[in-house]
Amino acid sequence: MNGLPQDVHRFLYQNIDSVEQLEVLLLLLHSPERGWGTEEVARELYSHPASIARRLALLLGQGLLRETDPGCYQYAPRTNELHTTVLRVAEMYRERRVAVVTLIASRPIENVRAFSDAFRIRRKKEE
Repeated sequence: MNGLPQDVHRFLYQNIDSVEQLEVLLLLLHSPERGWGTEEVARELYSHPASIARRLALLLGQGLLRETDPGCYQYAPRTNELHTTVLRVAEMYRERRVAVVTLIASRPIENVRAFSDAFRIRRKKEE
């Protein structure tokens, strides 16, 4: 594999699409009592609010965050096991950043390809 523990590898491979998404998760993890708005996260991570909004929505849908008020998110994993795994991911990101980033970057781009294909202009078949 890549030297990462199996649970960390599995979590990253199944749940994290980008380093930005991981950074959003870890930001909220480190201040679980705080509610974060999209703009605040974008400023903190030097990113674009629209991109951050997508990342927050993904993490919410994965049961890693909760929406305390409309547009305000808080770290709140749906299970203790998930929380334990996220803590291990955070530890590995601190200690083995290159391995974590490499794994995220090596994920298949099938979803990206399928999304871009939806916008491909095709000729009508002549009948």
